[in-house]
Formats: sequence, structure tokens, C-alpha cells
Amino acid sequence: MEVIKLNLFGHKCPIPVQRTRKFLKTMSVNEILYLKCDDPETLHDIPILLKRLELDKPVIEKIDNGWLFIIKN
Repeated sequence: MEVIKLNLFGHKCPIPVQRTRKFLKTMSVNEILYLKCDDPETLHDIPILLKRLELDKPVIEKIDNGWLFIIKN
């Protein structure tokens, strides 16, 4: 499995959701996305996006200044 990293620190809603959606469309099956965000709205918005795309819920880890979302495509 390949790990892809996307850092969206400093971006506020709706940019993290838009860029994550666009990025997921380019990923292959079985790739894992490590998404870093610092906008608190992403804690709500990213899981909703994944549900709409029929993907599994992300693993969410608290990191220094934000959150790391681990998303399996």
C-alpha cells in the first residue's frame, strides 16, 4: 500500500473538503491518504465527505496544531 500525504494546514472551509475530494479522485484503490488539517470544521466535514463517497470512516489523530486524518481509498 502506498501512502500519500496532503498538508492543508492554514486552509479554512471549504478548501480542505474541496481539495480532499479532488485528491481522492486521483488515488488508486488501496492507497492511503494522510491528510493534515488545522481547521476544526474538518472534524465534521471530512467524515461526511467520506460517507458521501462511500469510503470508510477516517482514523483521526490529534497532532500538535491540528489533526491527522488517515483515509483508505
